[in-house]
Amino acid sequence: MRVEIDLLDGFAVRVDGRAVPAEEWRRRQAAALVKLLALAPRRALHREQVIDALWPGTGIDDAAPRLHKAAYYARRSLGDPRALVLARDFVSLFPDAYVVVDAEVFERRAQQALAAPDEPGSTDRRGNTKGRGNADGTAVAAAAADLWAGDLLPEDPYEAWLEGPRDRLRGLHQEVLRRAGRWEDLALADPADEDASLALARKLADSGDRRGALRQLERLERALRGELGVTPSPAVASLRAELRAIDAPQPEGQWPPLGRDPELDRIDRLIVAARNGQGRTLFVSGPAGIGKTAVLRWLDRRAEERGLRVGFGTAAGIEGAWPYAPALEALADLCRRHPALLDGLADEYRVEIEGALRGTSPDWTGESRHQRLFVSAAELLRLASSGGGAVLVVDDAQDADEASLRLLHYLSRTSVGERIVIVVAHRSWPLPPAMDAMRRSLIGRGTSVPLDLGPLADEDIRRLAGRAVGEDQVLLERVVKLAGGNPFAAVELARTAVAADDRAGPMGALVLRGLSGDATGALTRVAVLGGSFDTDEYVAMSGVGEARAYQLLDDALAAGAVERTGAGYRFRHSLVRDALLDGLPPHRLLPLHRRAAEALRGLDASPARIGHQLLQAGDVGAAAPFVLQAARTDAAIGAYRDALGLIDLVRQEVRDPERGPLLALRADMLLATGDAGAVLAYREALSATGDAAERRRLLPRLARAATFAGDYATAAEALDGLEPDGSADDAALLLQRGILAYLTGDLPAAAAAADEARRRIGVADPGDWRMYDLISLQGLVAHLRGEWFGRLAVELRAGAQRPDLARSMFDSHLCVAEFLLYGPTPYAEVLAIGATLRESARQSGVLRAVAFATALRGEAALLSGDLALAESELTEATHLHHDIGSTAGEAHSLQRLAEVRLAQGDRAEATRLLHRALPLARWSSIALHLLQRVYGTMIRAAPDVDSARAVVDQAVAALGQEDACTFCSIMLAVPAATACADAGDLDDARRHLAAAERSAALWKGTAWQAAIAEARAHLHSAEGDRDAARRRLLEAAELFTAAGQPLDAGRCLA
Repeated sequence: MRVEIDLLDGFAVRVDGRAVPAEEWRRRQAAALVKLLALAPRRALHREQVIDALWPGTGIDDAAPRLHKAAYYARRSLGDPRALVLARDFVSLFPDAYVVVDAEVFERRAQQALAAPDEPGSTDRRGNTKGRGNADGTAVAAAAADLWAGDLLPEDPYEAWLEGPRDRLRGLHQEVLRRAGRWEDLALADPADEDASLALARKLADSGDRRGALRQLERLERALRGELGVTPSPAVASLRAELRAIDAPQPEGQWPPLGRDPELDRIDRLIVAARNGQGRTLFVSGPAGIGKTAVLRWLDRRAEERGLRVGFGTAAGIEGAWPYAPALEALADLCRRHPALLDGLADEYRVEIEGALRGTSPDWTGESRHQRLFVSAAELLRLASSGGGAVLVVDDAQDADEASLRLLHYLSRTSVGERIVIVVAHRSWPLPPAMDAMRRSLIGRGTSVPLDLGPLADEDIRRLAGRAVGEDQVLLERVVKLAGGNPFAAVELARTAVAADDRAGPMGALVLRGLSGDATGALTRVAVLGGSFDTDEYVAMSGVGEARAYQLLDDALAAGAVERTGAGYRFRHSLVRDALLDGLPPHRLLPLHRRAAEALRGLDASPARIGHQLLQAGDVGAAAPFVLQAARTDAAIGAYRDALGLIDLVRQEVRDPERGPLLALRADMLLATGDAGAVLAYREALSATGDAAERRRLLPRLARAATFAGDYATAAEALDGLEPDGSADDAALLLQRGILAYLTGDLPAAAAAADEARRRIGVADPGDWRMYDLISLQGLVAHLRGEWFGRLAVELRAGAQRPDLARSMFDSHLCVAEFLLYGPTPYAEVLAIGATLRESARQSGVLRAVAFATALRGEAALLSGDLALAESELTEATHLHHDIGSTAGEAHSLQRLAEVRLAQGDRAEATRLLHRALPLARWSSIALHLLQRVYGTMIRAAPDVDSARAVVDQAVAALGQEDACTFCSIMLAVPAATACADAGDLDDARRHLAAAERSAALWKGTAWQAAIAEARAHLHSAEGDRDAARRRLLEAAELFTAAGQPLDAGRCLA
């Protein structure tokens, strides 16, 4: 019997030449069993291997009947009782027949080809002739490549057991294509393969198809960014520059902008100051066409001439782009010009940058993410500035998304005092509220400077237009009069003055004079995509054949309507795009958006871009799945308000099946941003779903939102009747039940729920972020019962048995330890507790507990005023945590050690330690607890009032509601209130003080009451009430003394 099994490009079986009909495989498990065995060595697997693959997580007793049932139906489909044999714990496929599996044949031939020497005279990937060989390896590779019919079982894209074989076969296919020199096929199989695209681009260029070569490099860059989040290598940039070297010069940017000498001088001084470590943010503003972009391009060239690295981005370059797009475009441009930058970035930063550049991310899990991107972007910018400095430019920022503005605000704050210039260009007022708030915030703090561009003088307009008009004075004066001081209008009026085209319209229409109707039509169709596009997008949208599309694109380039960029093309000015689209009636515009959506779908564009076009076309139903996917991506990278904005675009009209998930995500985003509307949003999401499992997932979240709002009755109502059922949602249910019980004073119920939730999470995934909340809850309950040290002893025994859990256990007791340190327990007793715990931990071999106890002793010594002991213990704790890889513990120890340095008067060393602690805290498992402590100490370590106030803004920009631990927020709020009061910002001081008082209510009977009194004294002083300030300081000193904190008491009495 001869059996042929096809697995490549689809599943098929032939027995003695007779095809098994496709309808015979209606039983999915029977087909899966045959596929699994066909891939196995000798087509046989142990029974447990089969069960683990096809029924993971199912016990053998439960899975065995399923296996026998699947085998029965497989035999029936194959028409042979010996087709599937279960014997001696093994399962075999056609053990007595001659079987040919196409995937096996391909794999064998591919491996033979890769093992064979190269063919004499063959060429490598760069076109160089190889040396002599003794076998035709290239020909063998080509023959093996011909056996590839397609991907392995594409109809089963989500089967976990197929992932390994599928990746292995894909890799072999690509390697034999590489060996055979089939670069075009390899570029199709792996668009991100640089060698293939470079070889193919060179081949196209050598044949005279320079346009095709550039298009291939565009595809490569799109693939590298989309799949890997990286920019092309210098070899790609070099080839692109070589291919473009023969292009006609661009019409703009050949001269310094005329009439802007004072502005250019200011910019030059700003660049020089940045090189000397006096970085600033520059806001360049003015009406459309006034010359902002020309000034920015001069700035770009000037900065590079002075040795600074530059990255340039534009807002609204792509309609429907992902959050942070303009800022990320600028960072990507920076990396494109300087490819080695990403190589020099630490792994944790690089992962975040690459993930953001891809514009893709896994679904939101409830864990905050945006702050990692913020600090990664700041670190990349800092690295870029390490030579002569760095400049990051974002043009047309009035069109930027809210997430981008928050990122730019953060980068501006962190760049103060660095060799960095942030440049933000925008049109004149009125500005969108978010853009206006960002500008006012930065300029109001004195860390940014405005540069408003006004109309040019008539003489400058004459000089500018004279380059095109020549000696015709009548025409020149006509241009001066019509331009009204606007350089864009002057250039275009002069350049097109002799064109036989008197079309009227907006300013950007001047550029279109002289362009054919076909060229203008093609540009109009592509304009709906945004301000930027690549060749594939242009060809797809142009509506003409490829050859004609290239001609029309050349016409647009020659006319100055578009210009080349590193990754494609863009309209030379937003006014040109505006002129193409403004006034288009709906019956013409809507079909263009539908066409754009189809084109983008064919090019595998991001869901956000496709969804945006469908929304513009008025097709909410078709847009909904793309909008949902885009909103999930926004949520996963921390752009919560952008996710909400997307959802609100379709919320009122969306229908099932997207309505329920969309409303649930909306509620999650409102909860993440601390919006009180989250409770109502969860109720709306619950009313939109009848799925029992989804309701079980949403109800604990409703309870969480209600708990945050202080509505314990609603929280209890949401949890009422819910019981664990063995599903993955049990831990969230029990965690919320425990939190509610704790807050309502039911300590036994809180302890029981936390214990059970911890058992379930610990078994499933000890690294689950909710584990930290649970252990903290257990510690708080134990602390209130006076049993915290006993709780630590339990954790110590568990840590000895489960080293993988030890880190999370002791990290999670951080908040509880602070209760102990700031509560009524004498510091001598805390020091003794720490010593006992450390000795027990050493005997048990739990190094994380040793480090924890050492840090606890250092903190107690610091607060009690024993700086020598504090320095010794905290230095040791820092080293211990570093050695065992505990980033959370190391960050915390560094922050406390910085406090020691402050108390010793060494502000510079304190700042250095805090800058070491900040990225560690950011990437730790308990970032929401640590970040507020680190930023709080950074405020205290600032050298002057203005610097302290700037750190407050930096902290607020970096942190969101989701980063706020209710207990730990006081550690930032108190110093923030003090710094704002000292700077005279009374409203902000009161706001931070109110936040501190809300947190202090949870720390009853602790020394934080003294800190609140001290902060209030600063506010009284700022208000001019010195008597009240003096009384508050005396009150604070008394409370600090009672708490055993002499250093703090002495500060209040100084």
